[in-house]
Amino acid sequence: MAAEGIRIVVDDAVVMEALLRLEQRDRSNAINAIGAYLVTATQQRFEREQGPDGRPWQRLSPRTANARIGKTRRGYDHILRVKNRLYSSVKYQADAASLAVGTNVDYAAIQQLGGTIKKPARRQTIYQRYNPKTGDLDQRFVKRSRSNFARHVDVAAHSITIPARPYLGISDEDRAEILEIVADTERRSLAGGGR
Repeated sequence: MAAEGIRIVVDDAVVMEALLRLEQRDRSNAINAIGAYLVTATQQRFEREQGPDGRPWQRLSPRTANARIGKTRRGYDHILRVKNRLYSSVKYQADAASLAVGTNVDYAAIQQLGGTIKKPARRQTIYQRYNPKTGDLDQRFVKRSRSNFARHVDVAAHSITIPARPYLGISDEDRAEILEIVADTERRSLAGGGR
């Protein structure tokens, strides 16, 4: 996970008190179990397309849904999971005193928090197919290698607004599970079955 970027701190007195009751070795085991659980819980939020508060993510814009990926239309399904890069990059780092869950993907913060990206004006080359027999120019863009016609176009400055689609954080269910992990670790420790 990147050292820079956004930071969401969860400082829960009940969880911290429960962790402090554990011996150092057991605390480390509990923190690692909590980290593994939170990675899974975060990935489930991607699958359910909802934030830690249970609210559904904003639907994709029609423009995004109609974009092409390969030969097919992107569609409205699988928000933030077309290629699963962000989904599969969620990891945790733990030591005896702290736990961090996050990702080092460069666009992760804007997906979590939302925001506006300002795109400057630019000149770009687009590639198309021209049929010299009929004089028709196919309006779809193609890869350069499949093109027989190229032209330069000016793209005006514009902005793209991305809505917040929070995936990091702790829900009430997560908090209950974290407390259960700590209690389970404590029970094993008291029974002499610590790891």
